[in-house]
Amino acid sequence: MRLVTAVLTLGMISSVSLAQDNLVANGGFENGFEGWLTDVIVGPVEFLECKQVVHSGETSLLMEIGDDGRGIARSPAFEVEPGEQYRVSVWATAEGAPEGMVYARVHWWAGPPGVASEERIKDDTSRAGGTFGWTELTATVTAPADAQMATVRLETNGDTGVLNTETDGEFWVRFDDLVVQPVE
Repeated sequence: MRLVTAVLTLGMISSVSLAQDNLVANGGFENGFEGWLTDVIVGPVEFLECKQVVHSGETSLLMEIGDDGRGIARSPAFEVEPGEQYRVSVWATAEGAPEGMVYARVHWWAGPPGVASEERIKDDTSRAGGTFGWTELTATVTAPADAQMATVRLETNGDTGVLNTETDGEFWVRFDDLVVQPVE
């Protein structure tokens, strides 16, 4: 019985440790969209809390995208150290997404995101498209010398500034388990 208790306790400590190491609050959407900002770049796009299909936990972010739609969900801001490396990981699944349209993008900020801030560098995770099951999109990125904060945007937006890419109809994308951790 003591061995079982010790193993269960160790497992709980590991889970808590992983959650504490994640710089992104609510990266698994377990608190709905708390702290997140969603934006329809080109409509129609609907952002939904999905309870039926998740990578882990009880909730994922579902983007239902209509013909030629584009949307983003921006994470809560987190502090970074200039020059430090960070591992970014998010899990995604999609049906009918155009190639290269499912990805995450790190935005670096010289101060807290908002009117007085300036975005400096964008680093992409790998991109995906088509119909696929849960796939990890990941990258190691380095904070620029003037970075104080960062956010991660989960996107179905094509290349930056390209809003006229036509799609073959409606598609959906789910994101879950966004984790940003310092590289040691």
